[in-house]
Amino acid sequence: MTHKPHMPQRISPAERCYRLLLLLYPHAFRQAYGPEMIQTFRDWRRDARRHGGLPATIKLWGQLLADLVRTAPIEHVRAVAQHLTLKEEPAMLNTYPHLRVASRTDTGRLRDHNEDCLTYVIPDDSQRMARKGAIFVVADGVGGHDRGEVASDIVVRTVQRAYYEQENAEDIAAALVRAIQAANAEVTRQTPPGSRMAATCTAAVICGDTAYIANVGDSRTYLLRDGQVQQITRDHSLVAELMRAGVLTEDQAQTHPMRHFITRSLGGGATVEVDVFREPVREGDVLILCTDGLYGLVEAEEMAAMVAQYGPQESAFRLIECANERGGPDNITAVVAQIADVTRLWKVTSWNV
Repeated sequence: MTHKPHMPQRISPAERCYRLLLLLYPHAFRQAYGPEMIQTFRDWRRDARRHGGLPATIKLWGQLLADLVRTAPIEHVRAVAQHLTLKEEPAMLNTYPHLRVASRTDTGRLRDHNEDCLTYVIPDDSQRMARKGAIFVVADGVGGHDRGEVASDIVVRTVQRAYYEQENAEDIAAALVRAIQAANAEVTRQTPPGSRMAATCTAAVICGDTAYIANVGDSRTYLLRDGQVQQITRDHSLVAELMRAGVLTEDQAQTHPMRHFITRSLGGGATVEVDVFREPVREGDVLILCTDGLYGLVEAEEMAAMVAQYGPQESAFRLIECANERGGPDNITAVVAQIADVTRLWKVTSWNV
C-alpha cells in the first residue's frame, strides 16, 4: 500500500475514534496488528454504510466495543507475562494456534432476505481451547422449503452449543458429528406441522495441529496451503453424485437443470448421515467455509488467489463483492480462518456485519 503525504487529513472521524480505542491495547500488540485492524475497520464500516445504513453501523460499533472489552485485558496480561519472561509456561502457550478469522454474509443482488447463517467460537479459556479447539459453522437454508433463514439459524446455534456441551468427549470428530446430528434433530423438532424446513451445513474444528471438517449438503470447506486449494468436503447433491459416477462432466454439471437439487440436508428426518474428514494443519494454512452462493460464481483458484494477496479480512470482503459483481443471484457467505502463528496463544478476530 502506498502512503501519501498528509494522510492524517484524510482520516475520517470514525477512524480517529477507532484509533483512539486501539490505544487501550499494549504497544507491542498495536505495532504487530494495528495496521491490519484499522484496515479491517475501514472495510467493515464501508460495507455497513453501503448495505445496512445506520443500524448496521451501530451494530458494528457494538461488536467492536465488546471485542475490545474482551481482548484488551488479556493482551495486557500476556504482555506482562512476556516481560517477566515466564520460562515455565511456553510449552502450554505454544500448544495453541494463533487464528486470524474473518467472516461475511450477504443477501446478494436478487434475493430479498438472507437464508445463510454463520458463527464461530474461539474459546478464551486456554484449557477449553486445548481440549475442544475453535469451531466454525456455516449453514444455508434449503431452497424450496419454508423458513430457510430459521433453519440455518437453528443449525449454527445448535452445532456450536452441542459441540462444546460434550466436555468429556475425547474424539473430536465424533463430537462434531453428534453436534450436527443434534442440529438435525432440533430443526426437525421445530418444523411446524405441514411445513418443510431444512438447511445444509459445513463445520470445522481446529484443535492443535488438526482440522476436523464435516458437512451435510452442498455447503463447502476448502483448505488453502502453499498457494494450492483443495475442496475437503463432498457435496451431497444430484449433480455431484452424477459427476462422481462419471455420468456428468464439471461443465455439464454447471448448467444441469437439477444442479440445485440436494440429496442430504438437516431437517429432513429423524436421522442424518454426516461426512467427517481429518486434515493436518500447519502455520499459513487457511480454511474457507462457504455456501454455494460464493463458490457457484467464484472459482476455488480465485478464492485462493484473493486470500493469498489480501489476507483473511480484506479477502472476505472481496470474495462477497466478487460474487455480487457477477450477478449475486443467491445469498453469499464466507468464513476465512488462517493459522497465522503456532507460537502464540491469543487470537485476533474480526467482526461480522
